[in-house]
Amino acid sequence: MTVGPEPAVDASTSGLISRSHLGIEPFALVRPASLADAAAGVADGAWAHAGGIDVAQRLRHGESTESVVPLGGLEALTEISLRDGALFIGAAVTHARIESNALVRSRRPDLAAAWRTIGNVRIRTAGTVGGNLMALDAGYDAAPILAAAGAELIFLEPDGSEQRCSVADRVEGRLLVGCEVPLEGRVVYDRSLKPVASVAVGDRYAAIGCAYSDVKVIELEVGTNGVADLEAVRAGLDALGEPLDDANASSRYRSRVIAVLMERCVQAHAEDGSASLGYEDRVPSSADAPWRASAAPAGLPGQVASQRVDGGSAGDADSVNLQLHLNGEPFATTAPVSEMLVETIRTRAGLGATRVGCDQAVCGACTVLVDGLPTASCSTFAWQAAGCEVHTIEAANNSPGPEAAGRLPAVMREVQRTFADTSAFQCGYCTPGLILTASSLLAHHQEPDRGTIADWLDSNVCRCTGYLMVIEAVEAAGAALRSRGDLHREPST
Repeated sequence: MTVGPEPAVDASTSGLISRSHLGIEPFALVRPASLADAAAGVADGAWAHAGGIDVAQRLRHGESTESVVPLGGLEALTEISLRDGALFIGAAVTHARIESNALVRSRRPDLAAAWRTIGNVRIRTAGTVGGNLMALDAGYDAAPILAAAGAELIFLEPDGSEQRCSVADRVEGRLLVGCEVPLEGRVVYDRSLKPVASVAVGDRYAAIGCAYSDVKVIELEVGTNGVADLEAVRAGLDALGEPLDDANASSRYRSRVIAVLMERCVQAHAEDGSASLGYEDRVPSSADAPWRASAAPAGLPGQVASQRVDGGSAGDADSVNLQLHLNGEPFATTAPVSEMLVETIRTRAGLGATRVGCDQAVCGACTVLVDGLPTASCSTFAWQAAGCEVHTIEAANNSPGPEAAGRLPAVMREVQRTFADTSAFQCGYCTPGLILTASSLLAHHQEPDRGTIADWLDSNVCRCTGYLMVIEAVEAAGAALRSRGDLHREPST
């Protein structure tokens, strides 16, 4: 059979899932000098860029925008503080900070527990509360958790005034500054059956995600014993109408799942609402995640990189001059603002071991380390890494200097060696991402238990090994590094 060439496709307008920036409509990068600038840009139709994963996916799936406004450089949006008797969480705060922040853990430990279940380690280190909420996607996790907690969202109008609303209100075309969460109360969140449904139950409200086009909220009738009346809950669910009937699940199945999850969460809330279902506390109780404690602000890769774009000057740009450290060496190039970091690494730097897999920030094949943390390079714009330290698997082959002990490349070399010694790979396609994720874990946790290792490696899909050999390789690498004194923690505050 003769197979002819495939027909040409206009990648800029096809709306296909892309394998590079070529499948994304061009857009301008607008760097705000202030909150007012950002609010004006969003009101004029620009997309707010907080963590950026959602922005990348929307563009990759065929949506378009004339301009994108990065929010990471606006310090007011990175704040976690007490305000007027409530816990304020800024829009540019990452999921990882919420799960590890000392103030959140002391005043609302239930939120820290719920956030620890979100996505995977790459999603949590890059994704933000604001990006999650402003996407208006009922499948995302922040909305049901905050709705059940009775949180209030704060939006900034172009004239500088504030608009406050509930999580269930759909506010479009406005800049989210952050949210205020009551200090009293607790939330139990169960996302174990996503994308069919997710359920959160708080003291006064319950919320359902994934199952409707919007997040649905019902008010709870709480008895004198402090437990929500299940009959009233069932009546509230009936009043919501039929859930979605789509490829993920039938409407009937979703209704059954929601009822089961709701009853389970109500019961768990009555017994102990201080933690989400089925998850242990695996986060160190430092002021913030220890691997970022020395940085200011205490955000994570996407957030910090946004401040460094081309010097952070105001103005529009459809291409950027990038300067970063790649595997310990300076690297400079010019790239379109729509270019993903994986494209820059593979085609401009010529480092082909960074793979492209799902192109959805899920499988982990594209994992690189940005400032020491696992990052989905397929869903991170190249300009987000400006000024950052970026490591790919090729760094493990660099010749070690006398100062290498305890440094990330030294950890990578040991992890790579134990993967080879224990045959912790088969086809090898996912192996670079696994090694990088494991190296970051060992660089930040001196002696992780198996649960912590599995939690981190859950973000890297491997179809060959079954993971046991991978976990054993990470344990062996940790033991070898500890025996040589090559593991250390960054100082925490």
